[in-house]
Amino acid sequence: MTATSHAGRPRPPAAEVSAPDRATLAAAAPDERVRMLDTYVRQELGRVLDIAPHLVDTTDRPMNSLGIGSIAGLELQHRMEAALKVELNLQMLLLANSAAELVDCLAGQLGSVRRPHRHRSPVPA
Repeated sequence: MTATSHAGRPRPPAAEVSAPDRATLAAAAPDERVRMLDTYVRQELGRVLDIAPHLVDTTDRPMNSLGIGSIAGLELQHRMEAALKVELNLQMLLLANSAAELVDCLAGQLGSVRRPHRHRSPVPA
């Protein structure tokens, strides 16, 4: 059985999405981190919207005008949280002014690997 698009044409198989490695993102320069996340978000949006990633408008359209509603938003939230090991607020995702805003949010969360601080015990007097 072949999946069909809204227009009734056979739908090509879903494109494979590759999430960037969290450590690589943390080590990357800010501009490179944003570029990697933009590519990833375009892939995820393209997969959900059934369009080529390069056709996803990440700058000028709110998420809901791209066609991201509550069901697609939940799918995106779960896929991105699992792939990037981040917490993503569904309301923020759905109300984002653009996919670029989502990319910026993710870039901020993945800016550095948090390492526990080691506290020294007080030296007894």
